[in-house]
This record gives sequence, structure tokens and C-alpha cells, in this order.
Amino acid sequence: MNSSLPEYETKTLENGLQIVVIPMHNDSNVISTDIFYKVGSRNEVMGKTGIAHMLEHMNFKSTKHLAAGEFDKEVKSIGGVNNASTGFDFTHYYIKSSTQNLDKSLSLFAELMKNLNLKDDEFQPERNVVAEERRWRTDNNPIGYLYFRLFNNAFVYHPYHWTPIGFMNDIQTWTLKDIQDFHKTYYQPKNAILIVTGDVDPNNVFAAAKKEFEQIKNSTAIPEVKFVEPEQDGPKRVTIYKESEVEMIAIAFHIPNFQDPDQIKLSAISEMLSSGKSSRLYSELVDKKHLVNQIYAYNMEQKDPGIFLFMASCNPGVKAEDVEKEIKEQIELMKTQKVSQAELDKVKINTKSEFIYSLESSTSVANLFGSYLARGDIKPLEEYEEAINKLTVDDVQKTAQKYFDFSKSTTVILRKKPQGEK
Repeated sequence: MNSSLPEYETKTLENGLQIVVIPMHNDSNVISTDIFYKVGSRNEVMGKTGIAHMLEHMNFKSTKHLAAGEFDKEVKSIGGVNNASTGFDFTHYYIKSSTQNLDKSLSLFAELMKNLNLKDDEFQPERNVVAEERRWRTDNNPIGYLYFRLFNNAFVYHPYHWTPIGFMNDIQTWTLKDIQDFHKTYYQPKNAILIVTGDVDPNNVFAAAKKEFEQIKNSTAIPEVKFVEPEQDGPKRVTIYKESEVEMIAIAFHIPNFQDPDQIKLSAISEMLSSGKSSRLYSELVDKKHLVNQIYAYNMEQKDPGIFLFMASCNPGVKAEDVEKEIKEQIELMKTQKVSQAELDKVKINTKSEFIYSLESSTSVANLFGSYLARGDIKPLEEYEEAINKLTVDDVQKTAQKYFDFSKSTTVILRKKPQGEK
């Protein structure tokens, strides 16, 4: 199979930690050392939402051998950079450094896995930091709020019902024990993948990783997520009131999970609709009709079935319903008319060149491999280029017809409360 992906080698320690090495023979003397934990907001339960994200914050507090904030200082002292993120399906930590600092990066990550303190006097102030983040990104940010409320409405039962930040009441009521239990359950070697990417020799990595991690024990069984979202039984329309200068709209359709062969077709549709200034939604609604100032259409590629979502922020004085009508027209067009071969070819070329470009940096290669491995399947990534090559104009039309079903859609409109309403 002809693929531009770099080769990788993998070994699994006796405790279940998977080690993946992706050597990039580029003499850059740069490596990315990443650890992915197979836990995200989909592993939470109602009443204790947002814990996966809170734990990402707590991971940079004190451990048995490091004071709070010392992890960051240690990384800086070797000229490295580090960061972390929490998603629906996994939590990701990374350190980017020079090759000779591999051992240092590994020992820091092993220390976090094995010796995190999780003390109350560090937990309480950090809870306030996370609550503030929730206010800033979600509650006081109309588009962030719309995004959160879209998931609350599109998913009734599955934990994708909330986004990784969680509900404010949960943030304010978690106990330290909730955090400790979550850590004990999900931050085990058997639930983690260590990835080292860049200018590095696999044998060195396996030896160093074995030394640092093989003594770490697993503590408990990991619960399986058994939630299956029931099929939506009709269209849903919701209006939410929020202080906002302009009206906003989001529309969601249910789609299959990241392994489904239709994902590549949905990605192509999202590119045609909203990627760049020549995309259909942009050229019609922004340039030609001046109805919106930003518009997105994208498909989530999640471990469990997700949504394809449209989001738009209207221009001042424009009604959300008028924008909705235009979006609907663009969706119907995708369903009733074949896209031109030229338009599809353009998407293919752009998608492939973006993909190949992303394989030049160790950070994005680690991101790519890690996100598939953490969701539990590397195959869609390995078949990605081939799947792009095979795309036809028929595929695009049939996929639009299959998933853009307005009888099972969720529409959320955000606007200011009309004056005079109590």
C-alpha cells in the first residue's frame, strides 16, 4: 500500500503500557515525547463531568519528587516546551525537546504517572481556575456557549452530552476523592500510550522507557463505556437566550464514529462547504450575501458516533432563520446535484498536500498517530491517502443524502432575549 506515513515500531511492556517509536530520519535533533491516556469526557458520568480536564490541570501540580510548577521548570531548563489537552476521547501530554533529553522527558512522565500527589490545598485553587476557564470560554462567550448547548441537545444519553469542560455545578462540587478515584482508574500504564517521534533510535527509546515505566503497577479494572445514543426520533429546535450582539445558529446531524469509511467522504464535504474563502458557505454567505462573519461545517471523528455540525455567527441585524435557510439550501444542493470533478479534485489535492505537510514535524506526526491509537484503531490513518484517492463525485452526493437528514437534525439558535419578556 502506497502511503506517505513514516514507519513506526511498537512494544508493549508487561504492565500494558504501549510504547510507539516513530523515527524521522531528518537529522533535526528534535523529538516529541507524548503520552496519551485513553480517557476523556466520554468516560465521565453526569454529576461528575469535567474531571478528565481537571485532572489534566492537576497533573502539573506536585508529585512525590517535584514541587508544584517544577515539571514546567524542568522542561524549560532543558530548552523544551510542554503542554496538554483534554478531548472527548483522550487526554494528551507532550514535551518537545532535543534528542539528548529523551531520558529527562521519560522520567518526568513516569513521575507523573506514579507519584502524583493530588493534595487538597492544590486542588481547591485549581478548581477556581477551571471554573474561570468555563466562564471565559463557555458561559461568557456566545459561540462557546452555543457549542456547549448544541451537544447538550444533540446527545441526550451518551456522555458526548457535554463537552470536556463539563457543567459548572459539577466543577464547583467535585470532591478531592472524585479526582483521586478518577486518576487511579484511568492513569494506569495499561491505559496509556507513550509515543516518541523524531530524530531518535527505537532501541534507545525502548530501553529507556522500560527502565522508567516497567515498575509502575496497574491498580484496578477500567470500566467500559457502554452508552449508546438512541436514534433521534424527530427534528429538534431549541432557542437559547444569551447576551450577544449578534444572533448565532448551530445545526447538527448524527454521523458514525471515526472508523467508518464514510468519514473520509464527510471530511471532503466539510472541506467543500467551509474550508477557505473559495468554499461554498464562505463564498455565498460571507462574500456574496454578507449574512455571516464566520461559518464552519465539520465532522467530528470520535471513538463513538458523533455529529456533523454547522455553526454560524450572523452579521449585526441578520436573523438566524435567514442564515438557516441559506445553509439548508447549500445542504440540499449537495444532496441534489453532483459536485464537479474539478471541485472534488481540488479538495483531494489540498487534503493530500495538507496531510503530507503535517508529516514533516515530529509534533504533528505524534498528534496524528496518538489520536488514532488512543481511540483504538490505527487502520483508518494507514488507509487515509488511499481513501482520498478513491473518492468519487457519487460518493459525495450519496454521503450528503445519507446523513443530512433534517427529520433527525438538531438546530440551536442563540439570540438576545426579546425586550419586555420576563
